[in-house]
Amino acid sequence: MGSPASADIELGARVVTTQPLPEGVESGTAGTVVGEAGWIQRRWRVRFDEGPCLDVPEYALDRRPGMGRFRRAPT
Repeated sequence: MGSPASADIELGARVVTTQPLPEGVESGTAGTVVGEAGWIQRRWRVRFDEGPCLDVPEYALDRRPGMGRFRRAPT
């Protein structure tokens, strides 16, 4: 079994929400990780393409495949 997608989240990563957020952001909304927002409950500061910049729990995010700061070389 591979590593969870959350293990790949880092500053500058492109992410999508996996569920609706209480702040009104719909599931599937894309954004960019701009900072860490907590370490006890892993949270990331995400600037959404079509809206606000919010603190989002890691479990509600998934990394967008093929997106990020750098394109990874195939192995």
